[in-house]
Amino acid sequence: MQHTMQALPLTVAQLFRRAKRPFGQKRIYSAEPGALTVTTYTAWAERTERLASALRGMGLEDGARVGTFASSTVRHLEISFAAPLAGYVFHPLNVRLPEDQLCYVVNNAADEVIFVDSALLPRLVPLLGSLKSVRRLVVINEAGASPAAESLPPGIGLSDYEELLAAAPASPYQVEDEMAAASVCYTSGTTGNPKGVVYSQRSLWLHAMSLLQADTAAISESDTVLPLVPFFHANAWDMGYAAVAAGADLVLPGADLSGPAIASLMERCRVTCATAVPALWSRILPELQGRDTSSLRMLCSGGSAVPTRLTQLCRELTGSPIMQVWGMTETGAYASMARRRPHIDPTDSAALAAVASSQGVPVAGVEFRIVQGETLQELPWDGESAGELQCRGPWVTRCYHGEQEPSASVTADGWFRTGDAASIDHEGYIRLRDRLKDLIKSGGEWIPSVELEAALESHPGVESAAVIGVPSERWDERPIAIITLVDGCSIAPEELLDWLRPRIVKFWLPDEIHVLLELPMTSVGKVDKKALRHSFALETRP
Repeated sequence: MQHTMQALPLTVAQLFRRAKRPFGQKRIYSAEPGALTVTTYTAWAERTERLASALRGMGLEDGARVGTFASSTVRHLEISFAAPLAGYVFHPLNVRLPEDQLCYVVNNAADEVIFVDSALLPRLVPLLGSLKSVRRLVVINEAGASPAAESLPPGIGLSDYEELLAAAPASPYQVEDEMAAASVCYTSGTTGNPKGVVYSQRSLWLHAMSLLQADTAAISESDTVLPLVPFFHANAWDMGYAAVAAGADLVLPGADLSGPAIASLMERCRVTCATAVPALWSRILPELQGRDTSSLRMLCSGGSAVPTRLTQLCRELTGSPIMQVWGMTETGAYASMARRRPHIDPTDSAALAAVASSQGVPVAGVEFRIVQGETLQELPWDGESAGELQCRGPWVTRCYHGEQEPSASVTADGWFRTGDAASIDHEGYIRLRDRLKDLIKSGGEWIPSVELEAALESHPGVESAAVIGVPSERWDERPIAIITLVDGCSIAPEELLDWLRPRIVKFWLPDEIHVLLELPMTSVGKVDKKALRHSFALETRP
């Protein structure tokens, strides 16, 4: 028997048409320098179609890469749709990358066009001579300033964004191949050069749909969505695609991500759902105190563990904890989510704390397993057995851009190796023990840095903590802690050790505690342990 279903391709164009027609009057807010602009989906769609036409008029071949070096505004959203609508690959560049890695990423992706905020021109223009594939620069001109065309290297054209749109017709485009590349994002490159993950039209559609599920982010037309993660973080966690698919109002924060600016934006726009990394929430949540937060229903956080104090503050402000989300560039931002399952007593504080501190349960569409080493022997979901966390699904990568298959990052039976050590309990709650590369082996015993960091951050005076292993003649490795303190607090190392003793295994106690004004961060907002090892772990301890 053959199925009788239509073979309609799952593409970004389908999401786009849905927003354009029934949701044309829904709003997009965009934070610009000194102003908050408001437009409708109808006006945005017309401009997006003009941009798609302009891109087609540049003579690019199908599948060409279209880069962006810009903050999150309505124009960035236009590009994120126009490129895949026209049959090209949207490539949001990480504006925080060091110059060598930025050049590597542009050259590795072979970007041919780069859209750049005028405010970021001083960072990009000096690198153009090293960007081998770039043939056109399009300036998103907020400040009224562009480089002179003659100042650019030979062979690179210059366009103004608004002039480009004004000269192009609003012509609809449709990519018929759902497996065609639609976007590429690069990993943070903490252990080497960043790696490219290429998303298909189908995978973007499916991941966006997953964010509309009731047990995931539950994005609906009633929402006002604020993605505070930038586009280069896995396409802003696909929240723009999801909001457009649902017909939700959308708020784009622009370049100013300071706590007061975002708190004001959330109150003014009546935001219901927002996403950010913990470092950003630590700046925003204190600024929300005393403001009207009654519209907020869900604040999501990912990228690293959420400190207990932030969860508590979020509960005080909104009635709910920060929702921990787990995902990677390679798996889509939402692969699991720390939601409370219905049978868990909402008045049981210990049970709620256990849920909030986990990486949650798998979202529908992604499967997980834990395996023992290289044997691929699957371990039980008993909450105790720990092994490498692996996953598979329609928005999980099978390899990296330019990598010959089979990839070393994927098992022979098709599961992606996350590089995390984890356990899963019988209810499906995932709990990360550590990154495999961050586990500390001391005297033959493993010390999970993630759990030790969580214990340190449970102290009310600790703002953030990082634990690394340092060489030891006697123990092979020993843990040391590097912390920052809450403003106005002072903690002696022995006081912090006394705090830890009843909370952790004795041999986990860090041999040293160092206090810094701030921890070094990677370009995607995670603690840069590579930098910490360079500063603290070069010398062998006794």
